[in-house]
Amino acid sequence: MVTPGGVRLHYLTEGSGKPVVMLHGFPETHRSWDLQRPALIAAGFRCVCVDLRGYGRSDRPATGYDLETLAADIASLIRHLDAGPVCVVGHDWGGAVTWELASNHPECVERAAILDCPHPALMSRALRHNPRQLRRSWYMFFFQLPLLPERWLTRRRGQNLMRMFRDAPPLPALSPLVEAERDALLEPGAIKSALAFYRTAFRENAPELLRGGSGKSYPQLACPVALVWGALDSCLGTELIHGTSRYAPRLRVHVLEDAGHFVHQEQPEAVNALLRAFLAADLLTLVDDAGVMEP
Repeated sequence: MVTPGGVRLHYLTEGSGKPVVMLHGFPETHRSWDLQRPALIAAGFRCVCVDLRGYGRSDRPATGYDLETLAADIASLIRHLDAGPVCVVGHDWGGAVTWELASNHPECVERAAILDCPHPALMSRALRHNPRQLRRSWYMFFFQLPLLPERWLTRRRGQNLMRMFRDAPPLPALSPLVEAERDALLEPGAIKSALAFYRTAFRENAPELLRGGSGKSYPQLACPVALVWGALDSCLGTELIHGTSRYAPRLRVHVLEDAGHFVHQEQPEAVNALLRAFLAADLLTLVDDAGVMEP
């Protein structure tokens, strides 16, 4: 446990060597990375898999689910590790936190690998101008309703929760992982905290979106960024990749053709190989590859 700003964060740390902080998305926990940990540990990394604020064994405060606070949580954790700038890997909401962390706390991030999550500025633009993405994002609007999403997601022991974000039924090897994460979200107060991510984002950004403004101004990132995406992602389309190099000039993009939103669980061997190569590469070799799409 670590306690930034009075909120306890739980994390699992395993292995030795260079730390890799790993941030999960919705609707998961630190278990999201079960299929990556062994491969990264064998490659000589120390995995630090975090339960984000509101999830798993971390505290569930009533507030603090905005990206700025979530990123500050992880910056405090990284300082607690006392290992200098670290590698950060984030999926879905964990990816959004990684973008914010690298923007607001660049001294904490040596390099970032982001899975199936657009840069926040590009997501904001898509919600204003991309009807296809608006349709894909229907659940974000549904989650703004009071009480009904909690009841719908948790009914019948979380049946809707387990299948909602999967582009296909989980592989048999994934069933124990998915069931464990479902059980964590069925604990008292857990699903409300998870939905607070969406509700806070909507509350903060809706006025700006309605006005047609550009929202927050983001700096260009100095650190190398690898963006990994499932071509079959039904939540976030691959068109959200375009324009990323404006914010991350040292960018490498990898699109995996036979994977959906949970690319790291649907194609673990391919994703593990990409992560090992990116995390182990000498920083000087990670030259600009903006716009490169690799299968």
